[in-house]
Amino acid sequence: GEMKTARGRTTRTKYGSRTQTENGPQSASRRRTSTTVGSREARGTHTSTNAHRPNLPIRGMAPSGSDWKVELFGPKILTKPGTTGMPTPSMLKGEKLVVLYFSASWCPPCRTFSPKLIEFYNNRKDDIEVVFVSSDRDDSSFGTYFGKMPWLAMVPSFVNKEARDRQGKLAEMFKIQGIPSVIVLDHEGKFVTSDGRNDVMKATSDEKQRELVRSWRSKEAVPIEDAVMTQNSGGGLIGKVVMMFLRNPAWIFGLIYLSKKLFKYIEEFGEDDDGKEL
Repeated sequence: GEMKTARGRTTRTKYGSRTQTENGPQSASRRRTSTTVGSREARGTHTSTNAHRPNLPIRGMAPSGSDWKVELFGPKILTKPGTTGMPTPSMLKGEKLVVLYFSASWCPPCRTFSPKLIEFYNNRKDDIEVVFVSSDRDDSSFGTYFGKMPWLAMVPSFVNKEARDRQGKLAEMFKIQGIPSVIVLDHEGKFVTSDGRNDVMKATSDEKQRELVRSWRSKEAVPIEDAVMTQNSGGGLIGKVVMMFLRNPAWIFGLIYLSKKLFKYIEEFGEDDDGKEL
C-alpha cells in the first residue's frame, strides 16, 4: 500500500496536513524523510530517525457498551455515494472484524494501497467489514473515490460539523498521524491492531490472507481505552502541527487559501508593468 520508488523507498501521506513521508529500506536504524505540503506543493523537508517508536495509550475518548458502532461512526453509515445512509447497527452486525480505513483520493499512497485492500476484502468479506474514513474535502472527490470501493463509509467530515467533530475525535482516538492507515477492531468494538496496513501488504496470497484473519481473531482484543497505539516518531514540532490539524480540520481550508494567495502573489510579482514575465 506504500508507493514504491525506483530506489525501493515507500511513500506515506501525513493525515490532515497532507504531508508525505518516504521510508527507506527497513533496518535497525530506519530513516524517514518528511516533505511538508501546502496545497500539494512541496514547501520544505524534515529528516528524523525512526529506530524507536513510542507507545501512546488512549485516554477518555473510547466508546462503551452496545452503542459503540453509533458512537464511533454515527447513526447513519453510507453504502454508496450520493445517499443519506443506512442505520449503522444494521450494517455492522454479526461477528465480522471491523476495519477502519483512513484514506483520501488526493493521497497517492492511498490510491496505491486501495486496490490491495479491495482484493483482500473481496477474498475475506465473510470475515471482515471495512469502513472508509475519508479525508476528502468535497462531495465530488469523495464520491468518485468511494464509488470504486466495495465497502461502507462514514459520513465525510465536510458534510456538517457533527461529522467533522466525529471524524476528528476518531483520528485522535486512534492516534492517526498518516494515511493510509488501517485500524482493526473485533465485532464487539475492542481494539485488535493499528498496524493493519502493513499486515495487508504482507498478505500476498490467499493462504496468507486467511492466516492474517486468523491471527487478528486470535489476538487478545482489548477495550479501546486500554489500547496502546504505536505512533510513528515524526514527533517534535511536525508532530504537534499534525495533531493541531487533526483537532481542527477546518484549518486546512485556511492553509489552502493562504497557499493560493501566496502563489498568486508570486505570479504577479514575476511580471513587469506591461504584464510580461520577467
